[in-house]
Amino acid sequence: MLLLTYNSTLPYFLAQAGGSSGGASSLIINIIFLASYLFGAYCFYKIYQKLGEQNPWFAWVPILNTWIMYRAGNQSPYWTIGLFIPIVNFVAAVFAIIALVNIVKRLGKNPWLIVLMIIPLVGLAVQYYIAFG
Repeated sequence: MLLLTYNSTLPYFLAQAGGSSGGASSLIINIIFLASYLFGAYCFYKIYQKLGEQNPWFAWVPILNTWIMYRAGNQSPYWTIGLFIPIVNFVAAVFAIIALVNIVKRLGKNPWLIVLMIIPLVGLAVQYYIAFG
């Protein structure tokens, strides 16, 4: 029969804390996520103000920001619902890219900037350039 022992050494606790128990690392990741979301929402808020959209505050609300993006990009905003339907969401994603290209064109910027938005930190810089540049 095996005798279970409780290991109370410091390396044991540190090894256990590094798992999925959360801790400081998840707090830092959550703060970074929140800051990037707020920055992106503020940039899109400014973009929608420049475009003269009726409700630019939609940029702050998670699903409504997609609705106003389609509307500002001269696409049907009902594609937002299509994003939640399997297989249809691929078509809706293509229309989202088209909407973003139309938004960038309306602001007089190069539409190829949308490709740079795929790169994580560069995407934030591109959003800033489109909103304030």
